[in-house]
Amino acid sequence: MKVKKSEIQLLVAVIGILIAVCTYFLVYAKFNEKSDALESQNASLASQVATLQVLEERKADYIAATEKMRNYIISFENRYPADILPEDSIMMINTLEGMTRTTVASIAFGESSEVVYAAAQTTDTTAADTASADETEASADTTVTSGPITTEATTYADTHMYEVPLSISIECTYNDFKGLIRYIYSLQERKSVHGISIGYNAETGMLSGSMNLSSYYLQGTDKIYTEPDISGVGLGVDTIFGNME
Repeated sequence: MKVKKSEIQLLVAVIGILIAVCTYFLVYAKFNEKSDALESQNASLASQVATLQVLEERKADYIAATEKMRNYIISFENRYPADILPEDSIMMINTLEGMTRTTVASIAFGESSEVVYAAAQTTDTTAADTASADETEASADTTVTSGPITTEATTYADTHMYEVPLSISIECTYNDFKGLIRYIYSLQERKSVHGISIGYNAETGMLSGSMNLSSYYLQGTDKIYTEPDISGVGLGVDTIFGNME
């Protein structure tokens, strides 16, 4: 059987087309998919590189801000003792009397209670509130941002604040009363005055009444409770039988 030259050429052309089709689907298409995946990955990496470059440029600012916040936290914690016992409140009132010329006739102690912090916002609510301001800013409850930055390893101190209410009866002049309020709010350890009920005595020219205030302490920090210095108080007697020789 004789095969024409034109038929051979047609067969060669068909085989060439088949080889080209197979090459496209088996080789080029796969490499094309890999190329698209690499381009997508490169785009993502380029975005992360841009974010890291911005962070690197502001590294000094972040270090300074971190140190500033650390000092603020230390300063904040220093305004709260590790604990407050009745003797601490008594000595505080004793010092208050001497510094403000105020007479305290009685002290009533209240039960300490934990100060409840404001409830944290949920991730969805916070994200919705902050999206318009900064799409890349994570909410308070989100541990991973949209970029390469993560806060998964960040730990926070388990601190708890407690309020110790105190009610005192006071007697002082009007000027001394103003000095009393100034003194309370100038103390290193934070105090809060909740209510005052006073009246004027025309015969003595003195103000007398009651004041409700609170002291606060913070637990969960590195601070250690220190007992108050109670000086000038005699301890013990020569004999338990009074004036017996």
